Amino acid sequence: MAGIDYSLASLQQREQFALTQSRQRQLLCWIKDQPGILGAVLLCTCNRTELYLSYFPDTAPDPVEMLCGQLHIREQTARPLFRVRQGEKEVFFHLGRLSCGAKSQIWGEDQIITQVKNALALSREEKAADSVLEVLFRSAVTAAKRIKTEIVFSHGDHSVASKAVTLLECQQPRPQKVLVIGNGEIGRLTAQSLLEQGFSVGMTLRQYKYAQVQLPQGVEAFDYSQRYERMSLFDAVVSATLSPHFTVEAGPFLQISSPPRLLVDLAVPRDLDPELRNIPDIHLWDIDQLGKGQAEEQHSRQLEQIDRILEQHLQDFLHWKAYKERAALCTNVM
Repeated sequence: MAGIDYSLASLQQREQFALTQSRQRQLLCWIKDQPGILGAVLLCTCNRTELYLSYFPDTAPDPVEMLCGQLHIREQTARPLFRVRQGEKEVFFHLGRLSCGAKSQIWGEDQIITQVKNALALSREEKAADSVLEVLFRSAVTAAKRIKTEIVFSHGDHSVASKAVTLLECQQPRPQKVLVIGNGEIGRLTAQSLLEQGFSVGMTLRQYKYAQVQLPQGVEAFDYSQRYERMSLFDAVVSATLSPHFTVEAGPFLQISSPPRLLVDLAVPRDLDPELRNIPDIHLWDIDQLGKGQAEEQHSRQLEQIDRILEQHLQDFLHWKAYKERAALCTNVM
């Protein structure tokens, strides 16, 4: 596998590799048809883009070259931003740590395990995941669930949503009304967390999604197209969409008579125009700033516990793989 993440690349650099779901499907279809490839899984989150490959022993595909070539990004510039891992143990330990949140900017993040499962499901839908990657990912997810059950992570905020809420709670004066742009999983989690902490919450909805989305009870919803004209009613804005375009641009924002002064961007690629940071009295946080300082030395003892559990599940995976290879050999002999 090869991956680019927050520990290796800036938000601006990671944005180049941020892929919509439709683009992920296209890329998986192309990769699975390449010579020597047996299977492929793409994992794309706010913090990382990773490509996992299984392939015939006599081939040597380059996942970095594949990603850069298909995304029309200069490989020579991008390659230093990637980390490449090979072999069952190295890849499994990385995926297992990642799945339980031990490699997230926010220590013990809860959303990542679902994102790993969804990455495998998407690959399966495109018939790109072979049996080795299927079992590898399922084993890592099973290990991560056990880790989350048996190990109490030392940090209390286990999602970017809760981290955003904590940030707003600490502001002086504390904002009262918050606008959440985006009604996906992160947007709904953020809205629910804000409501639980006593904030008044508004959410934008795309017109075609009104009948499809269940919003947290107590949220005031209005059409996305009205966001600028309604923004003066709010003290803060949190944006968490999958849009390839800015949801809030500096030009229209400057026309708001009494704009919200607190802006939180939970998206990659970014939702909020970085130029907003240059407006006096406006405070803008992005996802890298939210997660800063989470990976501390105090987690090292927990990592030892995590790795002990991962080793057990790795051995199960290796036993399965050895059995599979023996069965294939017997079939060929017969």
